[in-house]
Parts: sequence; structure tokens; C-alpha cells
Amino acid sequence: MGILSLILTSRLISDPPYLKNRKRAGVKIDYIGFGLIALGLGLLQVVLDKGQREDWFETPYIRVFTVIFVSALVLAVIWELHVKEPVVDLRLFKNRTFLLANVMLFTVGFVMYSSTMLLPQFVQELMGYTAEQSGELISPGAITIILLLPLCGFLVSRYDARKIIGFGFLMVAVSMFNMMRFNLQVDFATMLWARVLQSAGVAFLFVPINTAAYAFLPRDKNNAASGLINLSRNIGGSVGISFVTTMLARRAQVHQSVLVTHLSGYNGHFMVAVRALGQRFAASGTGAVMGTKQAYAAIGGMVAQQSALLAYLDNFLALGLVCLALVPLTFWMKRPRTGGPIAGH
Repeated sequence: MGILSLILTSRLISDPPYLKNRKRAGVKIDYIGFGLIALGLGLLQVVLDKGQREDWFETPYIRVFTVIFVSALVLAVIWELHVKEPVVDLRLFKNRTFLLANVMLFTVGFVMYSSTMLLPQFVQELMGYTAEQSGELISPGAITIILLLPLCGFLVSRYDARKIIGFGFLMVAVSMFNMMRFNLQVDFATMLWARVLQSAGVAFLFVPINTAAYAFLPRDKNNAASGLINLSRNIGGSVGISFVTTMLARRAQVHQSVLVTHLSGYNGHFMVAVRALGQRFAASGTGAVMGTKQAYAAIGGMVAQQSALLAYLDNFLALGLVCLALVPLTFWMKRPRTGGPIAGH
């Protein structure tokens, strides 16, 4: 994932036609800015992809890479704001609407990529689905987006794009809160329709946000704006995946530490369950002692499974709250003109 994300984000500054066009136009290429941004983004991807696996800042090379990428990106920002022909035109962020559009696309990438990872992992790890079945679960979401995009384009040309964006974020938030109802007995259809609802919300975000992003920019800045927009979405996806991966591990530990406090000899329900399971295992020929050990192991497995389930629900809640927080931000943007051409990239 790190290599793929690095390739995607690095296209902002390493696209050969882009460099060739600048050379042809006689524009001096900013190799210093190019190098700083490539170094910063590359190490950022490594830190995001390896952080949870390597216990984040407990690992020396993660600490070193973090210092380097932060320093490189800070220097890149300072350099790009002062060079005459920057490789990345950060001055575009002076436009409030463009800045907010990038924040929203970062959030779209954050929620879309992370939820696309969460749902298949949930059904495979906790419910025993195969990779094919989990693919069948999430694929209708992509079909939903494809079918709704023409409708979104039609609506944007006639109505306030900000209201459509707010509606889209609200739909995604509702879908994430809806996923909090999942348990280990949830059926395929319930999860599929929850995914379709989420994807429908995402469909109402792409076209309106892009339209708003380009609405108040000079036409000669469209290429630079497109690069920044793609960067925001891709970095959002990387950060989102890293966030939910860490949250899953940490929240499962928290929930397990709470649940095990109820597993003691002073809890009558727990001891009744141990005896019942122990007798069942013993009846299969393992003996009373081994049957009791197997009962404790089985209950321990249930606790681990329930802790993981609660960690997934925490992630769905967090993603829903993130989307809900973006709804009022949409009205800080300037209202794009309706009836004009629809921006896209």
C-alpha cells in the first residue's frame, strides 16, 4: 500500500508531461521543491503504513523518518511560498473555497478508503466470510456511485453545490452510524444495504466538491489545482487506513481489559458458563480437567471476539462523527454559480 500511495501522490510533481511542458514553456523547474516534497511524502507514506505494525514511535526508524518528513514538508512549504515558479502552487490555498474543498476531499479519502478496508476485514475476521464473499459485499457500493454520478452532475448544474455536499456528508455519517448496529449475527443483506447507503453519500460529494474547488480559480491554475486535489484525497486515504488500523488494535485492547474484569470466580454467571461448557467438552471424551481448560479457552475466545467487534463499532462511530463535523463547514464556502460547466479532473 505504501508504494502504491507514494506513486499516486508523487504524480503531483513527477508527471513527465508536466515537467516537459514546463521545459517547453521555458519555465525553470523547481528541483529543490520537487526533492523536498518527494522526500516528505515518501517518508510520510512509510510512517503511515508501518507505524502500527512497528508500534509507532517505540521504533527508532519511525521516529527518525517522522522528523525527516516533517522537516522536509515544512521546508518545502517555506520554499514554495517564496520561489517565483513553484512546483506546487500553495498560494491557491488563499482561496477559502479551494482550501475547504481540499479539506473535504481529504475527508472523503479518509472515510472512503478506511471503510472499504474495515468492512471486508470485519466479515472475514469475525464472521468467517471468504475473500470472494467480502468482495460481493462491497462491490455494489462502486456500482451505486457509478449510477448516481450523472444525477449528481445534473443536480450541481441547477442547485447550490454546498447543499448537495452537506447532504452527501450527512448520508455518509448516517450510514456509518447505521453500521454501529452490526453484531456477529448480522446478515449479508443488512451489511450490503449499509454499504450502498454509504456509497450513495460519497457519490453526492465528488462532483459538487470539485465544482466548488474550481469555481473561483483562474483557468490557468486548473492543472496546479488538480494536483493538489488529488494529493489531498490520496493522503486522506493513507491517513484514514493508518488511523483505523491503529484504532482497531488499541480499542480492542481497551474493551478486552474491561470485559475480563467480569471473568472471575465471584461472577456467578461466569462460573455457570464455565461448568456448562466444561461438562459439554468432558462429555466428548476429553475428561473433566481438560474439559474445564477448554471451557476457559472458549470463553477467552468469545471475549477476544466481542472486544474486536466493539473496536470495529468504535471505528464506525469515529468515521460518522468526522463526516458529521464537515456538514456545517460546507456553508463556509462561497456559493458556486449554477447553470455553468461542471468542473472535474
